[in-house]
Amino acid sequence: MDNKLSSTIRRPGNGALLTLMTLALFGVQAVFMHAGLTHLDSWGQALALSALYTAVYAVAMGLFARLERPQARTILFVGVTAALLMLARVAMLDYETADYTTFLGPWTQVFREGGFRTLAKNVGDYNLVYQYILLIISQMPLFDLYLIKWVTVCFDFLLALVMMRASGHLAGRRTEVPVFLIVLSLPTVLLDGACWAQCDPVYITFVVLSLYALETDRPYLSAIALSVAFAFKLQTIFFFPVVLLGLIQKRFRARHAAAFFLAYLVTMLPALVAGRPFLDALSVYANQSVGQYYDRLTYNAPNLYLFFPMLEFASSQEYTWMRYIDGIDYKATNPYLTEALMPALQSAALYACIILTLIAVIYWLIHYREVTRDMTLDLALFFAIFLPFVMPKIHDRYFFMADMLSVLYAARYKNRRFMPVLVIGASLMCYMPYLTRQRPVDERWLALMMLAALVLVTRDLLVRMRKNRAALRMAKGGEAA
Repeated sequence: MDNKLSSTIRRPGNGALLTLMTLALFGVQAVFMHAGLTHLDSWGQALALSALYTAVYAVAMGLFARLERPQARTILFVGVTAALLMLARVAMLDYETADYTTFLGPWTQVFREGGFRTLAKNVGDYNLVYQYILLIISQMPLFDLYLIKWVTVCFDFLLALVMMRASGHLAGRRTEVPVFLIVLSLPTVLLDGACWAQCDPVYITFVVLSLYALETDRPYLSAIALSVAFAFKLQTIFFFPVVLLGLIQKRFRARHAAAFFLAYLVTMLPALVAGRPFLDALSVYANQSVGQYYDRLTYNAPNLYLFFPMLEFASSQEYTWMRYIDGIDYKATNPYLTEALMPALQSAALYACIILTLIAVIYWLIHYREVTRDMTLDLALFFAIFLPFVMPKIHDRYFFMADMLSVLYAARYKNRRFMPVLVIGASLMCYMPYLTRQRPVDERWLALMMLAALVLVTRDLLVRMRKNRAALRMAKGGEAA
């Protein structure tokens, strides 16, 4: 009774504390935005934009308080930290990358001029759901870049909440608050949306939600969340081998696959209403995958192909290691490869990747009895690293799923607390060539860091499988006796 009474007394205090922190953040943001952001013309716009970003903070902290039931000092610490991390994001809103000036900005302008009917044709190479977002943003009075980044910042905080819940289930409730704050403060999360205006936290939020729902025996929610993730980003396929294993283990059934496809069809409805042909709406990813990126084997991703010279470099600075090779003109754009040779190399690398992936998937499926339910996270992290590591034409941000799963892996296994250092450290440094036009380190070291993480996860899986195999043999021997 005393505990219930104290909890009842404490909650209004938490509410007042959250309200005070929210109002303080709103005021500080509004002043900073009016004084510091280039594309705001009035106090009204500054207040409106501050309200949008503050609403994200308020909703996230409200959900945090409801899920965690924390004491006042925890609310204060987490609230102040989250507010500072929101201000860090706001400080990057004016940063414009070539992705915005070349793609996102012009695409938004197309929607601004054409309106809803523009959905009848393909605008850019994102899937339909993100095109809907750009359409909505195009009709709003605030600067579109700030709103594009706002969408991702929303999912920064939602991702932190979903990661928090997943960590609590997988590693115990004591890990929830640290994981929440770690995710919000990870440099790859900070840079991806607020700086780069990308949407990787959006689809990864739904991937992690799918994993969490699967682990908590909610297959319909898992299938629908995965469908929404796939509707945002093709890279969701890095999680599909886990789904295949779930089907074999009968954690997923045909009706859950139907829920996946039905949810995906629902995401197509606005485009179909606008007049887009069904097959055209269904084939966005096929069109996205064909006819692009023929000039190199990797786009700054920390994978196998960093050991091969590129046809054209991502920035004007040459590979630092190439200049020391005897007889190589390091000032040349293309010391080794020719434009005619690169497509053949990409095709060869893709075929090799398919063979390696089939070997890996078939191996896990043959031994599926040894891959128990509590190894789902391990297998998910393996494929989140393995697939982009061996696949050609991978971009720097495509290890974002591995970044998040490595945090859950570290939370669950105390002897693997260094795993995010390898995975996220490699990811972060591979952001630098695009964002800063500098290569601070020899990128081959980053590929080796990711390879080390892959080797460790593989070893952990094989060790656990061997133990499960021995347990199965003992159980079979006991039944025979």
